[in-house]
Amino acid sequence: MGIFGLVVTSALFSCEDPGELGLQLIPPNDNLSVLSLEIPIPAATVQLDSINTTNRGILLTGDYFDGDFGNVHVQSYFRILPPTSSVTIPSEVTFADSLRVNLRYSYFYGDDFATPHQLSVHRLLEQLVIDTIYYSSQSTLFDPMSLSDTSFIVSQADTLISINLDSLKEELFTVLQNYDKDSANDANFLEQFKGLTLRTDPVSESVIGFNPTSQDSRITLYYTTSDTVVNTVTLLYSTYYNQIIPDFSGSNLAGIVPLTQFDPPDGRSYLQTGTGLVPKLDFQPYFDFLDEDSVGTVVINKAELVMTNLEGLTSTIDPPIQMSFFYTNDTNDFLSTDTDPAFPNTIQTDGVYISASRNGNDPFNLASQSQRAQLDTTDLQYNPELTMFLQLVADGLITREDAQNILIVPFSFVESPTAVRDFGRNLDRFAIRPDDLRLKISLTKLK
Repeated sequence: MGIFGLVVTSALFSCEDPGELGLQLIPPNDNLSVLSLEIPIPAATVQLDSINTTNRGILLTGDYFDGDFGNVHVQSYFRILPPTSSVTIPSEVTFADSLRVNLRYSYFYGDDFATPHQLSVHRLLEQLVIDTIYYSSQSTLFDPMSLSDTSFIVSQADTLISINLDSLKEELFTVLQNYDKDSANDANFLEQFKGLTLRTDPVSESVIGFNPTSQDSRITLYYTTSDTVVNTVTLLYSTYYNQIIPDFSGSNLAGIVPLTQFDPPDGRSYLQTGTGLVPKLDFQPYFDFLDEDSVGTVVINKAELVMTNLEGLTSTIDPPIQMSFFYTNDTNDFLSTDTDPAFPNTIQTDGVYISASRNGNDPFNLASQSQRAQLDTTDLQYNPELTMFLQLVADGLITREDAQNILIVPFSFVESPTAVRDFGRNLDRFAIRPDDLRLKISLTKLK
């Protein structure tokens, strides 16, 4: 097999009754070879841009640097909803006791959680607009004067952080004393209280995430009536997004340019969700194997892409749970169908868009016959099956021009088939060396 792989099993035999093997098209006495081989697949790195981080189920804040992926700065912005119903605070109550911002932990990224996390809360000066997509490169104007500053040690055993926001309590108390729930008052509320942002001092050297949809994540105003009963008014969070700004200088990715193929000097390829780093696969070695004179016609019995020995991980830095595969070319961006709306072309199903044929109809039924790249959480590797895809390439039903380059993209929550960049949920990542990325194929060769 040359450089393309090692033959593990080879059986040469004559077929007296090809129908017994389900190979009715093979003439009698034709030789069959059953082979197992591995083909290394080269991979470069591409940084995608315009990552959608809107309402991804997490508020991120922090800074982190390492020599592999460089520095990442993360800041979250979120809107405060008006009360869900009318509020009446007894006239005898003339002031609020306290105001707390409560957030439930949901994510930890980094390796220095012993250094105190320096977190500040700032008031937004611009409204966040509902049903608007916000991207990782965006920011919203905020007051540089913080409403609250807090320092704390991050522990994965903790479940909730409660931040004092008393600097805002009297203003909010005045608005809520006699609040009639209607559209006009809600609009006035949103104009006055546009939202908040969470910022972290870079000295913290870690990134933490909170779940804004948790029943524990809310803003709570406390006041006491004359009978010494403590009462509360609760406000929830609404539209939110994360600004994620990578700086690759001083790292193995220094010099990478968005949507430009990049070959890191260490020879590895890189993936990171929120920063848009994805491996770009080159299937030319598979084409070279098919073009060998001795290969002939092949039936792919099973094929998988083995991705093992993932690097750049720690106890608090994980690889993505799932990934999908998308067609690309020299533009290093997603290729889409000619339909309206356009669908991103994928060779795997990801639960929403299923096109594998470049026309949006998926006539080869790849969606039902292939799986996403699902993380094996025990061995920390991926083994997505590509049997049908490679067979269609071998048969010429998917052209080599279409199939040569594939992007491996973290899978995330996708509400729309056109919202292909909806994977900016966190900073999960890995780096992989060339020898650890290969096709593992079992095939029958027909001579």
